[in-house]
Amino acid sequence: MKKLAIAIVGLTVFFSSCKSSKKSSENFIPDNLTEKFYWSPAEISGRHFDKAAMYLPISLDTVTEIHYSQFDLGSDWTILYQNNFKSITDYNYLKFDSLSDSNPERPCFLIKDVDLNIGKINFGKRNVLGFYNYGEPIIRKKNAPVSENSIGTIGADIFQNKILVINFPNQTISVLDTTNSALENYFSFEKCKIENKRIMVPIILKGKTRFFMYDTGASLFPMMTSFNNWKEITNQKINDTLSVTNFGNPVIMFGSNASKEINIGRKTLADFVVYYAKDNNFDKMFEQLKCDGIIGNAFFFNNTICIDFKTKRFGIAK
Repeated sequence: MKKLAIAIVGLTVFFSSCKSSKKSSENFIPDNLTEKFYWSPAEISGRHFDKAAMYLPISLDTVTEIHYSQFDLGSDWTILYQNNFKSITDYNYLKFDSLSDSNPERPCFLIKDVDLNIGKINFGKRNVLGFYNYGEPIIRKKNAPVSENSIGTIGADIFQNKILVINFPNQTISVLDTTNSALENYFSFEKCKIENKRIMVPIILKGKTRFFMYDTGASLFPMMTSFNNWKEITNQKINDTLSVTNFGNPVIMFGSNASKEINIGRKTLADFVVYYAKDNNFDKMFEQLKCDGIIGNAFFFNNTICIDFKTKRFGIAK
């Protein structure tokens, strides 16, 4: 099995006190705007995690063969990996335009004006970014896991000015252009911030509002934050250590039990583990992202959530 790339991401083994939504489906969302997502497992620090990363089916233009990309709202761009992508002969007609102002350590290309599809959901003509000399060629084999049939990352850029619904129990996403009364009644919404295309969720801690970036690429950790915030939120007794990679760079994460409850809208969350990076590796990143940390998928495994990129709202099913 190919190694699963974990980018600023988190653990599914720790659960919160969120109760599951009583409603099992959203009949206000048309089927043609809904697509299934797939969990990919991983072995990390000698442990097995069933829900290490989320993948969505992706295709460009009229190519009918479906491949996959990791669903990562922590990335501000949808990105193709050249080594994976160039192994698909059906896409050999596409032109890679080099970006002269890209980072020399990670040179980029652009594929211009292609139809982007997430399964049956069409996002229209777009320019798609790519990394040269990154990833691994796809080796076609029967019943290969989605992580071995991946061509990149699906980022937050394609959902701007859209309404994104993620149904974790049913393993689906839905993408809408407009809201309706049924959707408004289905979710309890809170005003959020959007910084560089990423959603920042307000979290109430000790009566104060903090903003944490919600990252679908973060399935390993319920919450990660700076060392100073970690000291304030937890009992400071390290009970978990994980070695992960962030785009190929090794990072050691330390986790402790939360000693405080937090609130996201009407939801009270407790009994979760909070992580920080050894040597404060992510503290500068949090400053650049203008947030207090990152929350992952583990808080919402039993819920349906809605991210309204149009009016900057975050909703959890009532």
